[in-house]
Amino acid sequence: DLQATMVYVTHDQVEAMTLADRIVVLSAGRIEQVGAPLELYHHPRNLFVAGFIGSPKMNLFPGSLTSGGSETSEVNVQGAQHSAMVDASQGQAGDKIYLGVRPEHLNVATSGEGLSGEVVTVEHLGDATLVYAKVDGLDDLVTASLPPQLDLSRGQSVVLQPDPAHSHIFNAEGIAYKRSVDPLQEQRSAAA
Repeated sequence: DLQATMVYVTHDQVEAMTLADRIVVLSAGRIEQVGAPLELYHHPRNLFVAGFIGSPKMNLFPGSLTSGGSETSEVNVQGAQHSAMVDASQGQAGDKIYLGVRPEHLNVATSGEGLSGEVVTVEHLGDATLVYAKVDGLDDLVTASLPPQLDLSRGQSVVLQPDPAHSHIFNAEGIAYKRSVDPLQEQRSAAA
């Protein structure tokens, strides 16, 4: 309305995502990434941005690269194999990586491998259920945003599987490998 550029500084990433046309993410006075809110959400450049943007925040799992393809890569996390539609062809088998998965991109496994753990807390929000699980071998709780009809309770065993099309891989230095699938492009195509 004012036809003027406004610069607004906030430590509240939800506020930044809500108000901004473009966001500059800073850490210790250093620019980590600049972009539109959804660009930062779907394409975090590094571990700092991945862990800062999004509420609840992205889950980050330490692991190793099993094979790095140009379209799909395989990683090992906690002894389980996971696919990610990420171009990690510049990486080498055995490289230390971090698998990044947003809470809404974790599913409860009905079969196959996954991240095994125990439900610690369940938050029923009506349109979704947030499940916080202690996954074997990890210090931080894993957050999954699941359909509301799933009936999970505290102390229950659960196996979570990351969605390969929405998984991220970060190298040992915390820099993201390029994703083979662009969720923003998929959203634009679906809306057209």
